[in-house]
Amino acid sequence: MLADALLAPIGMPRDGVTILGGEPLAQAAGLAALLRKLKSRGIHTVVYTGYTLAAVASRADPAIRAALENTDLLIDGPYVSALSSGAGEWRGSSNQRAIPTPSSLLGPATAA
Repeated sequence: MLADALLAPIGMPRDGVTILGGEPLAQAAGLAALLRKLKSRGIHTVVYTGYTLAAVASRADPAIRAALENTDLLIDGPYVSALSSGAGEWRGSSNQRAIPTPSSLLGPATAA
């Protein structure tokens, strides 16, 4: 599994894994599985998404909720080049937000 390769004891110790590129939440089931494995090993996780948390939370996909429940820090919102100056820590543009424990902002899970 990818998580095993990421955590192989080769090179420097890892204190966290950042997932970005393409759109990680477009593959929510695989992302959730990877994040669960990383969290089970105590690895800090960061996920970048071009969607806002509100847009993500409105989707009725339980895999998205599972991914967010295993994400320590979510950077949400699309990158906007014109807003890149002075964006702040971890963000590429000022419209993006750094959201710790994003699942804490979700409402209760609903039965499908």
